[in-house]
Amino acid sequence: MSDREERASGDIVGWPDAHFLAHRKRFSEFDAGSMRALLALRGAAQHVENALGTWFDVAGLTPQKFGVLIVLQAEGKPISLSDLRRALGTTQANVTGLVAGLERDAYIERRASTVDRRVSYVSLSRSGKRVVASMLPIYFAKTKSALRALTNNEKKTFVELLGKMARGFSELEE
Repeated sequence: MSDREERASGDIVGWPDAHFLAHRKRFSEFDAGSMRALLALRGAAQHVENALGTWFDVAGLTPQKFGVLIVLQAEGKPISLSDLRRALGTTQANVTGLVAGLERDAYIERRASTVDRRVSYVSLSRSGKRVVASMLPIYFAKTKSALRALTNNEKKTFVELLGKMARGFSELEE
């Protein structure tokens, strides 16, 4: 049986039903439905990251760097690193690294605030604007194609479910 056939038959990301049974017997906290949902999400996320990596590699970008460029393009004006971090939902250290790489690649420009020298603002450079303008139509078309099997209602429900899941994990971070 191929990997694809195994996953279609109920095994998710290499976890056959026998593994679930063994964990259920050994750990009272084990919930098969929760584990299946988490493993399916992680497996799907890996497929998405792999595809995005391939799409953006032609421009020498990672999905994370492209995410920064999309936010800056949508803002249309310089934004602070803190605002960028909030828009991306990531850590300040991650944003600092992404910005440093994009600045080195000449896709963004960084300027210190004239009011508070501790604050930096970033915006797209001309080169950044060109790469985003050339990549967005491809990104939008491929995303639409990848999600074509879902109806608009299913997409809405999917987003709602992901939000619930994210809030559940966020509560455990505190």
